[in-house]
Amino acid sequence: MKTVQMALKNPEYAEALRGLLLRDGSHRVYLVEQPDLRLDGVIVVDGNREDNLGLIPNDAERFVVITRKGSDQLSRIWNAGVRHVVFEGDAPTTAHLAIIAAEMRLPRTHATGASGSGPSMGIVRSGMRGNFPIVDSQPHREGCRSCRPCYPF
Repeated sequence: MKTVQMALKNPEYAEALRGLLLRDGSHRVYLVEQPDLRLDGVIVVDGNREDNLGLIPNDAERFVVITRKGSDQLSRIWNAGVRHVVFEGDAPTTAHLAIIAAEMRLPRTHATGASGSGPSMGIVRSGMRGNFPIVDSQPHREGCRSCRPCYPF
């Protein structure tokens, strides 16, 4: 299960986003006043609250920040290392995609709570059967037999 903590001032938006995350069955979602950095996973915060922005330098890749368009905080958020920013007024589905993107950038320990590290991007093989794409950052040679895109096993 992937953990997502949300410290948002808009309860309707937070509840809509929570519903999207719970629907896929692979997320544990906590609505919190103040995120707990000891928990693994993504943290979604309101970028207009100063106390939330003070947490970012610790683990910027874990954060999805929701802020106003044209906010003077935007450059501060970006300079702190946050790469997942959603604007107030954007649909909860946009924030949902930002959370998934943030999860894909996290080491496996942050994303799933598992020990060890996995790829920072792509889809990790699991016990599921089916033709799921495997994304790999390494280039492949013709006839490569080490990955699913090159060799259908």
